[in-house]
Amino acid sequence: MFDTTYSYQYDTTLNQIDSFPNSPFEVLFYNDTLNPTSATDTLVVWPTYYNNYTFDTNGVATDSLLVPFDSIAYQQVDSFYTVFEVKEPFEIARAITPYGMAVNLWYDLTDYQSILRDSVTLQSNVCGYSNGWFVTTDFYFIEGTPPLHASKVTNLWNGTFAYGNANNPIENHLQPLTLTPDSTTVREKIRLITTGHGFGGFPNQEVAEFYDVTHTIDINGSTFNQHLWRSDCGSNPLYPQGAPGYTSTWFYKRANWCPGSYVTPHDYDASSFLSLGSNLTVDYNMVPYTVTGGPSGFYAPEYYIQSQAIEYDNVAYINNASIERIISPTSDYDGRRRNPICEGMSPMITIKNNGADTLRTVTVSYYIDNGGAQTYVWNGALAMMDSTSIELPPIGFSAGAHSFTAYLDQPNNAADEYTFDDTLTTSFVTTNVYNTNFIRIFLKTDNSPNEASWTVKDESGNVLYQRTNFPGAGVTYMDTVYLANGCYSFTAYDSYGDGLCCYNGNGFFRLLKGSTGTIIATAGDYGDFMNVNLTIDYQVGIDEISESQELFIYPNPSHGEIRLNTSILSEEVNIDLIDMTGRVVYIANRIAIEDYTCTLSFPEVNSGIYFLRLHSKTGDLIRKIVIE
Repeated sequence: MFDTTYSYQYDTTLNQIDSFPNSPFEVLFYNDTLNPTSATDTLVVWPTYYNNYTFDTNGVATDSLLVPFDSIAYQQVDSFYTVFEVKEPFEIARAITPYGMAVNLWYDLTDYQSILRDSVTLQSNVCGYSNGWFVTTDFYFIEGTPPLHASKVTNLWNGTFAYGNANNPIENHLQPLTLTPDSTTVREKIRLITTGHGFGGFPNQEVAEFYDVTHTIDINGSTFNQHLWRSDCGSNPLYPQGAPGYTSTWFYKRANWCPGSYVTPHDYDASSFLSLGSNLTVDYNMVPYTVTGGPSGFYAPEYYIQSQAIEYDNVAYINNASIERIISPTSDYDGRRRNPICEGMSPMITIKNNGADTLRTVTVSYYIDNGGAQTYVWNGALAMMDSTSIELPPIGFSAGAHSFTAYLDQPNNAADEYTFDDTLTTSFVTTNVYNTNFIRIFLKTDNSPNEASWTVKDESGNVLYQRTNFPGAGVTYMDTVYLANGCYSFTAYDSYGDGLCCYNGNGFFRLLKGSTGTIIATAGDYGDFMNVNLTIDYQVGIDEISESQELFIYPNPSHGEIRLNTSILSEEVNIDLIDMTGRVVYIANRIAIEDYTCTLSFPEVNSGIYFLRLHSKTGDLIRKIVIE
């Protein structure tokens, strides 16, 4: 009501009805969508649409009268932002979720510091095929001054755009843009975060998810390539992916993404195009393509694109190198394909140049636990904000759990201007130790046996033995290698990158300890490769020795030089090479076998199939060999 309303009650003391006015209230109206928190009108009104009662002499209500309303207003609830004058989303990180597994991924968000201040609304957008999952975001803050002060971020081309639509080409959404850098900007880069999705259309069924393609970015007339491809999906440390009994396509190469991994931005340095008062013209060009159709329900090709221009108004350091990652030795999950490493193997680290001057030299010091440090001087040419991996000289350590520390010093033979990013420490454990003198290698091929191979390497990375010929599909092959005490790497490969199972047959790679048959490692769904590092420490009389002699020849086929691996630890033997007619074409006497191995060459032997006969104190061993 627009005038005072009253409520009534019976006063039993005075035996009469009293009335009293109801309290007024305000109704506020918000009709300005550009200023949603500012009222556009105010009404002072009184409550109504209730009952006033009639009472008898005892104060009992005997009747009622509905108080009507003069007008009715309906409340409409809208969502609005109470902080930002302009609502604009900025994508600061993108990842692709794995198949049925959890993953932890870390991003450096220093470039976005200008938009991560004061009050910020953060949103995680998730799309895909699943029943749902938790997304947790944690921020860690690094004390100190960053190498570059990111002062401004400007969105460029952003959205999800169909690729190959003749009626709406993707170039309609990727028009040239003109940027006006701030007068204080000293460096600038263009960042493209692009992933391809969709496949099954005509004429190219790989577009766009499985499309190995190079698009371009044009900056002030200069063209830069964007090779939109991830060829390392099969090397993902998160493997295999999927619930037990469930197979997935995690290992397939894709357009700038892998399941369970980062989406790596493509950054282009535009600093050389900056000049006072001038603009930047940028243009994103994709390879022309038109989809002509596809089977019912095919996933039409599209690109998810987020892009930004990032400006910097200050370069903090001239000489500043940082250590970004310890690749090995480490117990970190990301390093599980390479670790644990053998004693005497080479540590690997990643360094970065955070200084304005090109990094041409830096001293790396590293040590185990609290032991004495080894030093290594790296030389090269690393531009500002670029990184590279370094293989350090081998380092020794005993069995058990340890820590590994590496630190940098003297970038460009000068004092490092920011020392808090110079040192990293990881924990690690050494390889498993096996008391045996031989390992059996089982490999069951899938339906593409020509893709499979394996190697055995020593701690220095030298290939001791290798097998590449597996002629049969779905066939199990067993090889035995005899090894002296030391540390070794056993690696199974698949050249296509889909392992030995499961879409293309059900094979596996397996290592067995000696004649006991104990499984050391086994896997089938391993993508590009599976690596197992182990240490042999054979003590005679403790482990069982093979009952019969063994002989493995590598390589086979050979170009005339071979390595023999046999169950004989140390002995002089005689060797004959016999052709298919039974004629002896080569004789080598008193060949010394040391640590189960020796090397032979046949420079004058013609190509063909032969039998190699090894005569030792305990008898003869004969194996077929092909010389090419």
